[in-house]
Amino acid sequence: MNKIQDLELNICGTTVSVYDAHPLSPPVHTLILLHGRKSSRDLWLETMREMQSVGHRTVAVNLPSGGSAKLRNKGTFMNALLAALYVTDKPVVVSVSFSSNYVLPLLESDSLRGWVGVSPTTPPLLSVPTLLIYGELDVKARPLCEGILRSKSGNGNATCVMVRGVGKVDHDPVLDHGMWTKELKQFLMDL
Repeated sequence: MNKIQDLELNICGTTVSVYDAHPLSPPVHTLILLHGRKSSRDLWLETMREMQSVGHRTVAVNLPSGGSAKLRNKGTFMNALLAALYVTDKPVVVSVSFSSNYVLPLLESDSLRGWVGVSPTTPPLLSVPTLLIYGELDVKARPLCEGILRSKSGNGNATCVMVRGVGKVDHDPVLDHGMWTKELKQFLMDL
């Protein structure tokens, strides 16, 4: 297995740290992993190793903190990030909680192969295959995901998975690593 590279990139005038893991053969998919408000790219290290071992390129991004004026346009930021990483195929973006706001512009512009929302706080545009994972105790994401499941239209692209007994912290579902990677691998195989 290749090692995980630790890189610093200049994106829209801001220094952004990323981990980048390439598989030994050409990647099946490229995954862009975005952390939530109370975590960092380190949240994704175990997931990166697992996905790299099954043939996916994974990039974990340390998102800029706060409401930097330079990042008012999250779509411009994400497009510049993808260009700096030489991502030429449509990636799958995995976002936790507030980082879903970085995904919406890409969904609107048909720039993604798929989206995985962990404890999403923003109603998703289900224009691409979507996996939503939330904790049973998550008071924000659970109603959003259950509403999507009850909807009669527009949920053909979405799969929702509830993780029992977690959800007080946005990234809790990812910490149940066995269940998390099983669901993520299945989603990627189905793309």
